[in-house]
Amino acid sequence: MAAGATGPTDDDLVAAARAGDVRAFGRLLTRHESSVLRVLRLLGVPASEREDLAQDTFLRAFRYLESYRPGRSFPGWLYRITVNVAHDWRRERGQRRLDEAAWSGEADSAVDPAPQPDERSELGVLRRRLEHALGQLSERERAVFVLCEIETLSTLDVARALGITRITVRRHLGLARRRLKRVLAEPGTKEEEKAATVDRSSLRVGSS
Repeated sequence: MAAGATGPTDDDLVAAARAGDVRAFGRLLTRHESSVLRVLRLLGVPASEREDLAQDTFLRAFRYLESYRPGRSFPGWLYRITVNVAHDWRRERGQRRLDEAAWSGEADSAVDPAPQPDERSELGVLRRRLEHALGQLSERERAVFVLCEIETLSTLDVARALGITRITVRRHLGLARRRLKRVLAEPGTKEEEKAATVDRSSLRVGSS
């Protein structure tokens, strides 16, 4: 749970929101909005769609707040909604295949039409390479990798978020790691090869 000694925890805010304190839910939104936007980005949602899908995510969270069980991971619960929103968005666009190569190719071209200065840096190059590589994963592998490796949820929280077993989480994570390793090992430009040495945790910097 977030905050703690420096302020109310997520569970505190959830309890207040359930009691009718709209401002408490607003604080939850402020606290987790950047993470939701980041997960949507890493799931391949184009920049032009992220704000709307993030709003949809929080509307659903507010609607189903009573289903959250205090003591569990609120970010994990929220990410489950985020993953479902992204899945529904893909389905509505008629892109139902587990292999997201075609979909992620569209996302790659729409994520950042005008690259920002940081994206021309080594960190930016690594970010774009890994996001492209994520597009080679299945929908489930991608979600598991993003939640485990980038959002650093436990396998138990990821299992709860995705409605699967911990064994299945570990299996998909292993598959995702091997596939990403192969994709990232493919020859790139000298700048890309140099950037590949940057730790992938740097992808958590920035939300969109």
